[in-house]
Amino acid sequence: MLSSPVEEIKNRLDVVRVVGEYVRLQKAGASFRALCPFHSEKGPSFFVSPARQTWRCFGCSLGGDIFSFVMQIEGVEFGDALRLLAQKAGVELRPQDPSYARLQTERKRLYELVELACQFFEKQLSSKAGEEAKAYLQKRGVNDESFSRWRIGYAPDSSRGLLEFLTERGYREQEIGRAGLLVRAETGVYDRFRSRIMFPIFDVQSQVIGFGGRIFGKDDKELAKYINISVTPLYDKSRVLYGLDKAKLAIRKQNVCILVEGYMDEIMAFQAGTENVAATSGTALTEDHLRVLKRYTDNLALSFDMDVAGDSATKRGIDLAVEQGFSIKVLRMPGAKDPADFVLEDPEKWREVVARPADLFDYYFETAFAKADKSTAEGKKKAAEILLPVIKKIPNAIEQNHWIQRLADELGAKEEIIRKELEKTKMEPASLSRIKQEPRIQPANEQKSRRELLEERLLVLLFQNPENVAQLGDTELALLSPLGQEIAAAVKQRESVDTRAMAEIFPPSTVSYIDRLALEGEFLASSRDKDDHDEKEEFRACVRELFLLFRRERLDVVSREIKKAESGRDTDKVAVLLREFREITKETNQ
Repeated sequence: MLSSPVEEIKNRLDVVRVVGEYVRLQKAGASFRALCPFHSEKGPSFFVSPARQTWRCFGCSLGGDIFSFVMQIEGVEFGDALRLLAQKAGVELRPQDPSYARLQTERKRLYELVELACQFFEKQLSSKAGEEAKAYLQKRGVNDESFSRWRIGYAPDSSRGLLEFLTERGYREQEIGRAGLLVRAETGVYDRFRSRIMFPIFDVQSQVIGFGGRIFGKDDKELAKYINISVTPLYDKSRVLYGLDKAKLAIRKQNVCILVEGYMDEIMAFQAGTENVAATSGTALTEDHLRVLKRYTDNLALSFDMDVAGDSATKRGIDLAVEQGFSIKVLRMPGAKDPADFVLEDPEKWREVVARPADLFDYYFETAFAKADKSTAEGKKKAAEILLPVIKKIPNAIEQNHWIQRLADELGAKEEIIRKELEKTKMEPASLSRIKQEPRIQPANEQKSRRELLEERLLVLLFQNPENVAQLGDTELALLSPLGQEIAAAVKQRESVDTRAMAEIFPPSTVSYIDRLALEGEFLASSRDKDDHDEKEEFRACVRELFLLFRRERLDVVSREIKKAESGRDTDKVAVLLREFREITKETNQ
């Protein structure tokens, strides 16, 4: 019997390899762990088990197999995840496969649509107007390899050229609009991009998802120099970094990402051999950008203007990065040139600048004191007002202390004075908007009772160390739920944890639950110092707490029965119940 494409893909792909393309994994015993890519955290609670071919975060409770991971990390439906993983595994998806029908999604048509649009723009680069645009880019240093690698194109000065091209190939006007390629006016519907050099934007799988366009061939100063498509189901510039698909391996290998602003900055830097570079496409750093970058590195090198004294969006983005624990450096280019122009002028000097980045706070101190005369009281006050809010955002106390000392030295003031001023400095509410907008991922256990939580912890400890099962006699087993009793009894019978063997005696839903418990047991074992005594003591503490809950629950029942017996004037029963009540109370208080 032929296996399904899903099973074939799972058999060919290793979860460690798939997850490792997005997240920096570290070996932890028989498994791997990392910082979770789905929520911000300081300690690693994201766990990958090669034995089970599963992953789970014990901070936000997300977890599953390779398909659920790709769906979460890429923000795609199952069909798109199936297609991506089939390509990685070399599995052919045939129309007769039941799973193939799930690929027919709106997103798939949008991917096909924007890919056709990209081919249209590439073809237009060979037109007369397109040749002029190409000559302009060549003058700016773009070589033939870069034209091909970045698939640069040209949008002709035609109001409906792309629209007609796509409708002739079966795409509806509504679909083209949803892809962000149309604008609507009172006089009709027109191509969004006209007379522009076109830069296709790719997702991390190198699929075209959108476009940016630079005006060319028109002198109309009312037109924006650069425009991007609007937010679409495929593209949101606050989430996408231009060039990351080509840079991600180099970023992970070199453990630093160089951030530039524009398309040309990205292309020219890459062309000069700096492959660990990504562009923000003219927008400020967002929390989504930082979350994506965190998968690959904790180190950023910035090559755009940063006004430490201002309230720019760029500064707020950098503040977010500092709050999230990124180590940030600054690339200082003489003459305040853009990276694209600097590379064109002297690629070797660019590489020297990249090799010797300055610390962000060194840069902030230099720019602050360039604007404030520290020989005067007013200048010292101004410099402190600029730098104290920046220092206050540093999450690491040791690093923060270093810059407090530095500021005290620069101002000729005592550290105590600087610390007092720092205490009075208010934190800018940079994160308030995202707290309101971003739904918090609630751990699954928040809806569970204390009894359920205690039982689950006991089972986790049991899976962490099956020897704990010796502490479970019939009396202790009776404290567990029927399912908990069955699981503990199965471990007791086998004297080990074998989730594959348990698949033979439990239904799939229970096996999935057991898998999660076993994985959490592995995570617990890898994230704390090994101490059998502590493990067994915690296990005994769980049993004691369950006994305590049982007694308190029994006290409630007995109290209700006493009231009922008293109302019925059954004095014999009241006496028996009161004796039981006193015995349970005595045991509870011991």
